[in-house]
Amino acid sequence: MSAVDEYLKWRREPAIGCVFARAMSHAPSDYGQVVEEIVHDNPATVAATIVTRVQQLVPEPGVLAVAFVLPSIGTLESLLAMVLALPADPTWHVDAWELDPPPKTDLAAIRVVRDLPFGNGTLPSEALALGNFEVFPKTRRAPHTAFEIYVGEPAPHDPKEHKPSTKANLAHIDFRDRNVINRDYTQAAVDTMWEKSKAGRLSSLGGIDDKRAKAKVTFVVPTALAKKMGCLS
Repeated sequence: MSAVDEYLKWRREPAIGCVFARAMSHAPSDYGQVVEEIVHDNPATVAATIVTRVQQLVPEPGVLAVAFVLPSIGTLESLLAMVLALPADPTWHVDAWELDPPPKTDLAAIRVVRDLPFGNGTLPSEALALGNFEVFPKTRRAPHTAFEIYVGEPAPHDPKEHKPSTKANLAHIDFRDRNVINRDYTQAAVDTMWEKSKAGRLSSLGGIDDKRAKAKVTFVVPTALAKKMGCLS
């Protein structure tokens, strides 16, 4: 089984509280998601590849999101090095801060965003990293490292808050526009999926509001590693 197949198989499992992510994993292209494997093990090369592919995909009609599966990025240090290389392109930005509990651990949050065209300006799209790392929450502990990001046109209003969008993320994929066989994504069905996703996520996280699993947190690393690599003072 390829790394991509293993990753998508994992994304269909109950640990993934998000019902939308599980549905998409069966046929990503039906939902506007491109899934690609990057085999390079040099973090800077992987970052450059991601920058180039996202630049190509942003204007592509029908493409809303991309998931890069990175089986050769096998350590938190290499993952952090990869994302710290992304801002070599000015449309990418990386921030870091000490993570508040829960859980009570000495971790730093890393946030990676890519500017997307929006109206007369841009809107930051929040990326998500997953992988087989003990410091990751259960909802993101994938068999291979992966990096997912929304690259389509951001929704005018946030899908959760129903207020004017100030950022984008994978939740901006509008399931109501999907023409998928044997699926009827009415507004009522989407609302039900939202409720099931919230309940499933909370259950997978052990019933706590785990700060590691917030949409604005791309991934977490030990604070010492963040300081060592210069992204946290």
